Amino acid sequence: MADDANETLAAAGQHLVVVVAHPDDETFGCGSLIARAAAAGAVVTVICATRGEAGERVPDAATDHLPLGVVRERELRDAAEILGVRTIELLDIADSGFDGPLPAGALCGIPIEAFADDLGVRLERLAPAAVLILDGDDGHRDHLRVRHAIELVRARQSTETRLVRSCLSRELMRRWIEEVRALHPETAYLDLDVDSLGTPEAELTAIDSSAVLDVRERAIACHRSQKSPFDGLSVELRRAFLSTDFVQDVHAVRS
Repeated sequence: MADDANETLAAAGQHLVVVVAHPDDETFGCGSLIARAAAAGAVVTVICATRGEAGERVPDAATDHLPLGVVRERELRDAAEILGVRTIELLDIADSGFDGPLPAGALCGIPIEAFADDLGVRLERLAPAAVLILDGDDGHRDHLRVRHAIELVRARQSTETRLVRSCLSRELMRRWIEEVRALHPETAYLDLDVDSLGTPEAELTAIDSSAVLDVRERAIACHRSQKSPFDGLSVELRRAFLSTDFVQDVHAVRS
């Protein structure tokens, strides 16, 4: 594992584009990386494929009367403002859900070539210095779909744009599984092969994100309709997840 405590994905005046599947991915998945880049003066755009309407809803009397997709879009915009995101591009694609039959127009049901075409046009227009995606090793099929579409765009285009995956530490995921299994045995992720979750830390670059921990926590609090993956964890493990980010440059590990 390499350590680069001062790493930012885009410098002042440069453009960082973050491509995610659902509202909250930008915060739960890579919020500290966004906050660090924005604090350094980078211009940050988030492209979000769906409104996350297939997510599991946390009851809330103030919003229960609204469609979940409407609520989650609001949460995305609130969290993005806290993180320092300049622009959000929300695509009109249906959320696939974690598993089960695909809804009509779902992200995992539309042709990946068409999805990649759309993303390619957007990235060409935005001309970022770096593109940030989630690695997809958490087992959600929509997260993998975004990763594969962006990698297809990269394979088609001749570009020097940096492509970075925000990754989960396999070591931390094993600790997470142990704690969640004890507290929330109904969690869907517990059905997955533990060894398939995350990437060994030896293959990743660790970035110290403790300076933006408060910003990340405030953004997490915006996503009230969803159960945070960090809720209920021990103080030690929660801080381990939120104070260090793990990344991998794709030009070093082409898929």
